[in-house]
Amino acid sequence: MHLRRHLVETATLATVAVAIALVSNALASKERKLKLPGDYPNATSVPRPTSPADSSAPVQAGSAESSPATAQFGTAGISSKGEAPAAAPIPQGSAATGAAPSASKKAAVPSTSPAASKASSPPTASPAAPASGGSDLLVRFPPHRDRPWVEISGEDAAFLHRQGVLFLDARRTKDYELGHVRGARAFSVWESDVDEKTLALLGEGRDAKQPVVLYCSGGECEDSHMLAQKLFGAGFNNLLVYRGGFPDWVSRGGAVSRGANP
Repeated sequence: MHLRRHLVETATLATVAVAIALVSNALASKERKLKLPGDYPNATSVPRPTSPADSSAPVQAGSAESSPATAQFGTAGISSKGEAPAAAPIPQGSAATGAAPSASKKAAVPSTSPAASKASSPPTASPAAPASGGSDLLVRFPPHRDRPWVEISGEDAAFLHRQGVLFLDARRTKDYELGHVRGARAFSVWESDVDEKTLALLGEGRDAKQPVVLYCSGGECEDSHMLAQKLFGAGFNNLLVYRGGFPDWVSRGGAVSRGANP
């Protein structure tokens, strides 16, 4: 009898605690709000702009009929099987021989990408000879439609920064405001407006083949890899994860800005 009463009391307390947590999360600011387990990172679901004629829910990545990547970039940016020819084999020594998708406990790995863990991925090869920027960037950093990201070194990140390549900071806004790579945009993978930012990025009409550098706090931080999965599902196929992240950038003396602006 006593055991039964204790079990009922425990269940009641747990229910109340969950309810309080859900209410607190619903009222939290975007920097503190978290997606529910199983809802994020939703790397296989691509947010798309709503229109008067179509206001349906997000669709699965790889659907050429309904993905916004088809409208923005054509089938070249779609990663589903059969939608685009496989990328040409990348020679040994190219900077594009990066990591396969992580099996992080935080992330749901897209069905169209390998399920290998980051820890077991082959090391990134040494960078190729320097390029002068523009279209030459695609020689040194070719698109990779068969994987969400390729890891790059600090030397690669510095080179790409000099070329004016877009940098996205996957850390929380409070960390971004304390210091970030100069020119990088705040693009926190854990905050509630990540889908809005993804849609806005799609709306800019960027070429999906051009490099985009993602970074977080380096080390064991997986935020940049999860953001890469998200953007890969949206059609970007040249996402480069700066594995050293912001700490490595600072140690190299890279340009840093503070505050809410890039």
